[in-house]
Amino acid sequence: SRNALKEHLAARGVPKADIEACGLVRHGDDIPVSYDWFRDRIMFPIPDSRGKIIAFGGRALQPDALAKYMNSPDTELFHKGNVLYNFARARKALAKGGTVIAVEGYMDVIALAQAGFENVVAPLGTALTENQLELLWRMAPEPMLCFDGDKAGLKAAWRAADMALPSVQAGRSARFALLPEGKDPDDLVKAEGPDAFRSVLAEARPLVDLLWMRETAGGVFDTPERRAELEKTLRELTSRIRDESLRYHYQQEMRERVLSFFGSQRGTRQSGRQDGRPGQGKAAAPGGQFAKSGGGRIAITESLGQSALVKRGGEGMSVREATIIVALVNHPALIDENFAHIEFLDLANSDLRRLHAAILDAMAHDMANDRQAVIATIERAGCAEIWERAVGLIRRMRQWPALETAALEDARDAFSQALHLQRSARTLHKELKQAEAALATDPTDENYRHLIEIQAQFQDVQATEALIEGFGVSSGRAGRA
Repeated sequence: SRNALKEHLAARGVPKADIEACGLVRHGDDIPVSYDWFRDRIMFPIPDSRGKIIAFGGRALQPDALAKYMNSPDTELFHKGNVLYNFARARKALAKGGTVIAVEGYMDVIALAQAGFENVVAPLGTALTENQLELLWRMAPEPMLCFDGDKAGLKAAWRAADMALPSVQAGRSARFALLPEGKDPDDLVKAEGPDAFRSVLAEARPLVDLLWMRETAGGVFDTPERRAELEKTLRELTSRIRDESLRYHYQQEMRERVLSFFGSQRGTRQSGRQDGRPGQGKAAAPGGQFAKSGGGRIAITESLGQSALVKRGGEGMSVREATIIVALVNHPALIDENFAHIEFLDLANSDLRRLHAAILDAMAHDMANDRQAVIATIERAGCAEIWERAVGLIRRMRQWPALETAALEDARDAFSQALHLQRSARTLHKELKQAEAALATDPTDENYRHLIEIQAQFQDVQATEALIEGFGVSSGRAGRA
C-alpha cells in the first residue's frame, strides 16, 4: 500500500504537518495526495549522537527496485551528511579503548556488530563528508577508514584522504584499511571469521602512505620532466595541510621518499667512476664497490646487505625486533612502562608488525597487563604461528632475557637496549637510502664520503647488537666476563 504508514499514524492522531515534517511521506505542490516515503523495504532506524531516532534507512525487498537503499529526506532533525550510523553505540564502546572504524554502509556496520566489532560507524549511503570526519575525530584521534578493495573502494579512500589532508594535525589523522578485492566486511567475516577482518585492520596504512602510493604506484619516472612533475604534485599536495608544523614534516617526509624512490627508478648511468670511486673517466668501473646494483641504487657492501639492520620484512625477522616484541608479551609491565614508545614502534618485518598491532589491541582493551590475555589477543588476530616463530628465534639465538622465565630486571635491560638499537637502525636505514640516492644523482667525493660514514655507523650498531647478552644477576645466569 502507498498509504499504510500515513493512515496508521493519522489513526493515532499524529498531525499531517508532523508526518510531512519528519519525512515519512512524499508531498509537495506537484503531488496532489501525499504517500509513504518508504514502501516494500526493510527498515533501519537512524539515531542521532544521543541515540534518539531522527530518520530511517530502507533496503529494497525487490531486486529490481530503482534504488537499492534509500534514506529519509533531509529534515529539521536530519541531515545525512552530518550523521554517522551507529555513532552513539560506537562511542559508548570506545570507553573500553581502541579506535573507531568507519566502513562504507550501515549493512557493513550490522554485519561487523554481529561479529563482535562494536566500535564501527558508517556514512549514510554517500561518500564520507567533512562533518562526518569531524565526528570521527571527536571519537578518536586516528580513526580507521575501511574501504572495499575494488577500484571504487580505492577511489573512495583517495577522496577521503584528500578531504582529510587540510585538517590533519599533530595527534589528529587517519589510517586506511583496504579489504580483499571483491569482498565487503559481511562477506569477509562470514567466509573467514572475525580474525580475517582484524588482519585487514592490522595492515592499515597511515595517510602519508596512501597519498604516496596514489602518486607513485605504476608510475615510471625515468626523465627529468617526469621526476619534476612528481615533485611538483607532492609539493602542491602537502601545501594543503593547514597546520604549519605538520606541513613541514610531511614535506620533509616526501622529500626523503623522493630521494630514495628516484634512486631505485634510475637505470644504469655512465658516471665516470673508476675503482668504484667518483672520478673523471668516461666509463664506470664494472663490479666496483659502488657500481650500480640491479635496482639502480649504489650497492652497499655484502656484509651490510646481509645485516638484520637493512633486511626488510620479506627476508625474515631480526633478533633485535623479535626481542622487543617477545619481551613485551612475556613481561607485560614493560608495556605500561614504555607506552609512548610502543605505540609508534617502527618495525621492518611485516609479521612482527602484526604482533605489534595485536599488542596495541590488547592495550586498547585494557588487557595488556596480563600475559595470557595478550597471547589470547595474538591468537584471535590469527598470529599464533608468527608468535611461535618469534619465540623460537629468541630461543635459538639465546636471547633469554626476553623469555617468560627471565626476571623483569633482565627483561627491562634487554628490552631497553634493543629498543635503543632499533631506533638507531631505523634512522640509519633512512639515512642510508638517502645517501645512496644522493650518490647516484651526484657522484661527488663528498657524497661518497657521506655514504661511507653511514655504512660505518651501520656496522657499529650491528657490532653493538652482537655484544648484547643477558645481564644474569636477577635470573641467576652469569653474564659475559
